Amino acid sequence: MSIFRAKLSTFCQFVHIPYTLYIVTRALRAHVRILTLALFLHFYLHISEKCSNFASKFACKAKTKTKNKYEDMKNELNALIMEAMKNHDSVRTESLRAIKSAFLNWSTSKENSGKEMTEADEIQIIKKMVKQRQESVEQYIAAKRQELADAEQAQIDVLETFLPKAASEEDIVRAFNAAKEANGWEAEKKNMGLFVKAIKAALPNADGKMVAQVVQSQLA
Repeated sequence: MSIFRAKLSTFCQFVHIPYTLYIVTRALRAHVRILTLALFLHFYLHISEKCSNFASKFACKAKTKTKNKYEDMKNELNALIMEAMKNHDSVRTESLRAIKSAFLNWSTSKENSGKEMTEADEIQIIKKMVKQRQESVEQYIAAKRQELADAEQAQIDVLETFLPKAASEEDIVRAFNAAKEANGWEAEKKNMGLFVKAIKAALPNADGKMVAQVVQSQLA
């Protein structure tokens, strides 16, 4: 009987030890999985925070840069307006205020949100203002309101002082040849739109009608 008990005790010990090891191993594996998951989440949150901070700083710098650009331009216009007011030049004062208002409208529009106004943008805005006043001059002359036509022309004269010298026909031809060589375009009518767009980008001070006429004359 004692021998049987001894064997039974030995068997229980033999079975108990591997079972204990199995339980411990499972517990350790579960702990390792939990620890690994915790480390992954910590790493993920850390990287996400870094990326978010970087994006915020980048956006803030871009916004500040754009804002500073506009503020510098606004300060320059304000100085010119003050000078015109001191000289009692009402036409120049009104024209400068119109430019300032047009620049503000461009900068605050949804389509230009976050963009920085370039010199080409400034030229296009002022050219548009000149065109609007030229149309008004024609309408006033047709209506025999010469005094109003003269007032619009006076503003045109002021606005044009802020525009670069208009590109000549020779300038447009050179821009045409440069675009042709740089892009490998054939001088064919099907490429007219490409040439016109490239020339206008290279010469923002060029007259649109002249660009179209010159390009058409250069195409086969």
